Amino acid sequence: MKREQVTHQPVVLVFGAINQDEVARVDRHPLPGETVVTDTINVYQGGKGANQAFAAAIAGAGVTVVRMVGAIGDDAAGDAALDSLHSVGVDTTLVKQVSGRPTGRAYITVTEDGQNSIVVGLGANAFVSPTNLVAAQRADVAIAQTELGAAATEALAAFARSCGARLIINDGPVVSLSADTLELADPLIVNQHEAADLLGDPVDHVGPERLATLLMGQLGSRSLVVTLGGDGCVIADGHGVRRVAAVKAERVVDTTGAGDTFVGALAASLALDPDLDLAVTRAAEAAAHSVAWPGARPPLSAFAGGPIARNPAKAVR
Repeated sequence: MKREQVTHQPVVLVFGAINQDEVARVDRHPLPGETVVTDTINVYQGGKGANQAFAAAIAGAGVTVVRMVGAIGDDAAGDAALDSLHSVGVDTTLVKQVSGRPTGRAYITVTEDGQNSIVVGLGANAFVSPTNLVAAQRADVAIAQTELGAAATEALAAFARSCGARLIINDGPVVSLSADTLELADPLIVNQHEAADLLGDPVDHVGPERLATLLMGQLGSRSLVVTLGGDGCVIADGHGVRRVAAVKAERVVDTTGAGDTFVGALAASLALDPDLDLAVTRAAEAAAHSVAWPGARPPLSAFAGGPIARNPAKAVR
């Protein structure tokens, strides 16, 4: 069924983690039991949920409302996290401060070619609960990531169902979700490795289009996006399966947060126009821009008003 386009200023609700990222640049990632030494360590704002809210706010600058639901500690890192979200207009009214707990931390190593590996300490994020959604009231698009575990994702799915919001689930890291929640995902977003994990079978010999077809058949989501990094992505929905070409990045400095930028920009686009292909194209553009800067969040200048704001013809009608 074709969705009606919204005529009010739409709301994107993000339920997820808020972290401080500590990033070490290394020649190569350490092997098990190995120590790698670096003299370059930087601190950035992060957390999959906060990154996606930040990206959605940039992409939909001036035409969407982005609200963040999450938790921070009572520390300087938490204050800095709120300042960063406020700088792009994210509404943090529903972010709670947890007394006596640190803000979440992510420990990231990045190699010279921009590839990363990440370990996350939840900190205050462990105290985010479904009750935090009670005051949210409504949303047009709701984003869940599984960094906070299955219970948080299931709670947001119930919220989306109750208010008629379009639910986006970014199932990374992969967790077990109920059939009802997976069926509501529109889209479910995973990378190629996460898609294989969800299928539960070795699929090295299967192309991405076939992988998406198998996953749709098994999970029954309303739509699916399998991201392929520099090879673009695959969309699967009721209209079939199709490949979307990658947007070439002019330079690659750090791929940390590129997937979150993709999800946030896609959500902002879907809040304004139900066209998934258009949203994926806009999201790919945003992600390609984002890797040219260190850290999970590019500066505002990276988007010059956002990929949606630059193309208002298919925005609010």
